[in-house]
Amino acid sequence: MVQPSSFWLFFLYNRTMKIILSKNKFILKERNKNVGYLKFEYASDASIKGRNVEIPYCFIKLEYRRKGLAKKLLNYALNYFKKKKVIWVSLWTGKDLEQKKAYTLYKKFGFKQVAYQEDYYEDGVGVRLFVKRLNS
Repeated sequence: MVQPSSFWLFFLYNRTMKIILSKNKFILKERNKNVGYLKFEYASDASIKGRNVEIPYCFIKLEYRRKGLAKKLLNYALNYFKKKKVIWVSLWTGKDLEQKKAYTLYKKFGFKQVAYQEDYYEDGVGVRLFVKRLNS
């Protein structure tokens, strides 16, 4: 599978929002201002290359949260991965998960929690590993 390098993809959600794919990052823009992004990485193991994707970051700026933008961004990314024949998508959650926002979002998209590390951060906050199967 060829990874996009200088490929730009524009998708208009409404008159002011669009998603741009640049390298391994979907960037959510409003009137040319970055308001969020979703970074992804293909597995480096040659035997599974192109089949597995990890999402290390999904971020929406504070003033743009609670507007369904993370949902649109994640949905767009998952559809892109399906078209690229990706089989597994995984992601770790951090401190924001403990407020249940990210947890609820990932569960709605069919991600399953498969691991939890209780004391990942110094303040005792844990992280969770979620996975989702896209294609057979």
